[in-house]
Amino acid sequence: MFVRALLFCGVFTVATSATAMTLYKSVDADGVVVFSDRHTPGAQAFVFQDRVVEQVKRQVRDIQQPKNPVGVVKIYRYPFPWRGGPFRLTQGPNGTFSHTDLKSRYAMDIAMPEGTPIIAARGGVVVKTENNQAGRGSDPSGNFVRVQHDDGTQGVYLHLKQGSVSVRQGQRVVVGSPLALSGNTGNSSGPHLHFVVQRATELGLASIPYEFNQPVGALPNFALGN
Repeated sequence: MFVRALLFCGVFTVATSATAMTLYKSVDADGVVVFSDRHTPGAQAFVFQDRVVEQVKRQVRDIQQPKNPVGVVKIYRYPFPWRGGPFRLTQGPNGTFSHTDLKSRYAMDIAMPEGTPIIAARGGVVVKTENNQAGRGSDPSGNFVRVQHDDGTQGVYLHLKQGSVSVRQGQRVVVGSPLALSGNTGNSSGPHLHFVVQRATELGLASIPYEFNQPVGALPNFALGN
């Protein structure tokens, strides 16, 4: 109880002096609350005091229970996973067309001409690929590359051009390594790259929020011809 009292007293002082600060709150697939001073897709803006309350709750839980670092995911800022452009985001997180399920909720679609070089946005090990699907085929993902990152998350590059995947399972890649060419395979309404970051949960693979290190919303829209 004494430790809890100290926590609440300290928090009250900070909250009183910093209530004007705007922070952004998001929740990952496991229900872990993530805070940032930068806006992330799907994040909610709130005052600093809300952040303090969450911190106090987390600190009290930590006093009662051992810490679980595996359950905490830090948002990683990804460079663009393609060469060329500029291209534009055409469907973002929670997009009503196809970004509504657990695996793709935080995915981003970027319209680009078929044959655009696709590169690794983060280093890791290639754990799965598909390279032979033509057109819509039998898999809605089309041709793809799945890369396991060192923190356990996975970056997935979907709808790639048939026969263009240039990496193999077990191969280690670094940022900028060529992976494939963009395409229009699987459940795709036009040439684009579907990029999603996922992590394993008890319910299966789940997409998690991520950011590009450059803005995409204001770029020219290839799909609209401008």
